[in-house]
Amino acid sequence: MQGGWDTMDPQNQRVRDLLQATVERFVAPGGSITRVEPLPIGTGLSGDRLERFQIEIQGDDRLNGEITTRLVVKNASLIERKTLAHLQAQGSAHVPFNHASDLVSDGHRPLCMQDLGDRDRPYSLDPITPDLQRSEAAGWAAIHAANLGRAADLGWLPVIGRPYFEGMIERGLFRPSWSRAKTDPEFVARFGDQIDEVERVAARIVEDMAAIHDEATSLTLVHTDVNPGNVRLWHGKPYFIDWGTAHYGSFYIDVPHHFDTVERAMIHRTALAEWGIEIPEREYVDRFRAAARYTGLRYIWWTLDGWQADRTLDVWVSHYLGMIRM
Repeated sequence: MQGGWDTMDPQNQRVRDLLQATVERFVAPGGSITRVEPLPIGTGLSGDRLERFQIEIQGDDRLNGEITTRLVVKNASLIERKTLAHLQAQGSAHVPFNHASDLVSDGHRPLCMQDLGDRDRPYSLDPITPDLQRSEAAGWAAIHAANLGRAADLGWLPVIGRPYFEGMIERGLFRPSWSRAKTDPEFVARFGDQIDEVERVAARIVEDMAAIHDEATSLTLVHTDVNPGNVRLWHGKPYFIDWGTAHYGSFYIDVPHHFDTVERAMIHRTALAEWGIEIPEREYVDRFRAAARYTGLRYIWWTLDGWQADRTLDVWVSHYLGMIRM
């Protein structure tokens, strides 16, 4: 296992120490763990190892008897450990409480977090309540506002720039899947009238996004992979997880996947204004639309690859093509 984290057996002393420290810090100060039971959990979108534990705690005189809680231990990268610790120190209300004993070493090390259950945010094509949209926008705006222009304080974060966008579009997620799709006669028959426009957008998107970055007015801590699997709903409130791809870049990159129309994006703009960040509507919309085109290119790959075997993904291909042509 990376970083020497070769076991998550709750009988392992390092695991017990990590769980105990998290319990004392967030759950029951002065309490002692009496029992740890492993519970089922998925692998997570990041692919990093996860373990879920049910913890029984014997409290001190301030607690009435034994209490129970659940915690998750993740084999997390240094970027994720430091980002979550930083957001927690800032008082972010939309990240899980978390504790790591090592915030220095490169590579993957254990991170213990609040268990937020398994309910993800609805997908973009699913119904979503206005209250949840506003709550999510408020959470992102708070993080974006608290870290706006703080490059000197966020030195552990990689910086988004032209090479990042080139990698995503030309070498990574978009171009390979798009090139394969264009060789499929059925795909061309179904979506061929949009191919030229997508090519025009893809040809200029790196320049468009690099220009937003170079303005420097929207640079902050960004997640970069906002999708339903990375927004967990806990008692109806959105929490943002899986921060291993965090960067320093434009906050517009975090908006379009879940706020996928101009009307929805205005919810984020309004939330920023509540933190004193007032952006003229035309300026915000222009940059949002560029970020939406990038987001469509960034995420369409899975629908293109999946469409070959599952034509029900037609609606998702159309969804991302719509973003690309925004």
